[in-house]
Amino acid sequence: MLNTIATREKIQEHISEYLDMMENGQEIIMTKDGKEIGRFLPRGKVVSLAAERLAGILSDKWDADKVREEALRRKYELAD
Repeated sequence: MLNTIATREKIQEHISEYLDMMENGQEIIMTKDGKEIGRFLPRGKVVSLAAERLAGILSDKWDADKVREEALRRKYELAD
């Protein structure tokens, strides 16, 4: 994934250029005082970003149905 880093002020001054970059698949990272304050992600990249961040956290052996079932069981047992 291509990333572009720019200050808030630069993005404000050149918003159309940054929107074009985003439309072409680039992620725009906004900074203020040298710190990241936000990101603009192209459509469809949000899921892949979340997946990248979760890589290595989830075990290869988890089962979504079992996890959902366990969460519902805990939720409704507490409600009894």
